[in-house]
Amino acid sequence: MKTSIALLFTIALSQLSCSLGGKPPEAVKRVTFSYEALASMQPRDIPSFVYVFPPLRSNSSGKAIEQLVPVKSPEGGVSEWKTSSAQSMALKKKIEADLRKGGYETISFGDLLTVQQSYAVLVISTFYTLPYDVKNEAGEVANKATLVLIKGALFDGNLEPKTKKDIIKVDGVTKVPAGKEFPDPVTRTIEQAYAWFADNSTGLILLD
Repeated sequence: MKTSIALLFTIALSQLSCSLGGKPPEAVKRVTFSYEALASMQPRDIPSFVYVFPPLRSNSSGKAIEQLVPVKSPEGGVSEWKTSSAQSMALKKKIEADLRKGGYETISFGDLLTVQQSYAVLVISTFYTLPYDVKNEAGEVANKATLVLIKGALFDGNLEPKTKKDIIKVDGVTKVPAGKEFPDPVTRTIEQAYAWFADNSTGLILLD
């Protein structure tokens, strides 16, 4: 596969959408997860091979505050991508494990570069925030919010961005009332978002 590593790096970052920085979540009295899932393909038509970029932590305005770092192969090429965050790398492993349970086959970045067939691998980018305060009109902290965005795209045999097909998008937010305990909100928010992977729906789910 002919490709520009620098170009693919740009593609990975450009997957981020400003939808992460939308209207601040309203105050809630219970722990809730709300989402909007969009998919332009039926689940049966989505490739079974998947490459997962390490999730990137973002701020509440939708800007990535982590960077992807290339992992060099012994031959000098790029064999994989990582981040400096242990949390993000652990999330990548969990996402891959959950996708495999769902019937997908996860591949390495090195394997992605060897694929000759166009649009044969789903490339996934995930972006998330740490819990942040959402204040009411009086300036008081009403709840904590954790946002997640998943984007899935297909590329041609040369990984050209001009011909990529964006086929999956999931926006989700977990809201926790101020003062309420809710362990590991980032992992649980990402789990909930991936539960609606490749779906076309919106919803609100109670988590307590």
